[in-house]
Amino acid sequence: MAKKILFIEDNLIKLEAVLKVVQTNYPNAEITTKDSFRSGLKELISNSYDILLLDMSLPTWDRESVKKQEGFERFGGETIMREMKRKNKLTPTIIITMFNEFGIGKSFIDLIDLDKHLQSEFKEFYNGFVKYSSSEKKWEDELKTALEKL
Repeated sequence: MAKKILFIEDNLIKLEAVLKVVQTNYPNAEITTKDSFRSGLKELISNSYDILLLDMSLPTWDRESVKKQEGFERFGGETIMREMKRKNKLTPTIIITMFNEFGIGKSFIDLIDLDKHLQSEFKEFYNGFVKYSSSEKKWEDELKTALEKL
């Protein structure tokens, strides 16, 4: 049976690179993409998926939305996971990020500490992170390994 995968990502280059890896390893997968916090959360809550691939920092609105200038969620991925837990929508989730650090001031956290926090807070469905880099290929093997575990 084909895996149903939702990928919430706003960066087109990263989106295409990740899709290529997923489609190569899971050619029969049904993949849905959303590019904002709001559309991603709505899609996830409204439908069932086997796997969620999730960016941590997301725009509030879709690319084509006239409201897109209205915000950016530095911890949008975590907020989506919080809603998943609240609604008991425990879809296995992998964070895919380009950043080593998140937030500013008192909300600042590095990727390693964020991973520990997410493991503790969302242990029922959080399955780690993949550190994406357009200049390296190591992330591709990390993503394959993470997907194989699900």
